Amino acid sequence: VNAIPIPHKLLKRTTEFMQCRQSPTPPLLSVVISPDPVVPGNTETFTASGTLDIDIPDGTDLIAFFGDPSSNKIIGDIYKAPICDNNGCPKAGIQFTKTLDYLDVPELPNQYDIVVGVVKKSDVLACAVAPNVTLTSVTFYKSS
Repeated sequence: VNAIPIPHKLLKRTTEFMQCRQSPTPPLLSVVISPDPVVPGNTETFTASGTLDIDIPDGTDLIAFFGDPSSNKIIGDIYKAPICDNNGCPKAGIQFTKTLDYLDVPELPNQYDIVVGVVKKSDVLACAVAPNVTLTSVTFYKSS
């Protein structure tokens, strides 16, 4: 008899973000995506939070994009949302949280990267990457 040991928990695999691969290494953002895993053709919501040791300047954006690790090229568009709002810009040492919706996620290869950053023009103030994410496919079966 094959049985599942008790207690058994169904474990959901979540996308894990780590520090970006650049020098100097910018501070790490904490990133949560929804839905997780990513579903091509749908909207993906990125929620990023962090604390920087500098005031975030006006004109800074939260960005998100997908990358092809085999070619180091961006897949689809780079989405961005302003970090600053009517309450001003986040100050040094104060945690901030910002949400960005990526509309219509492009078709993705079997392995892809997700990059999320806080950028002012070409300056990366904070960053996180989920490298070599594997595209998962879900098949639904019609019951007879």
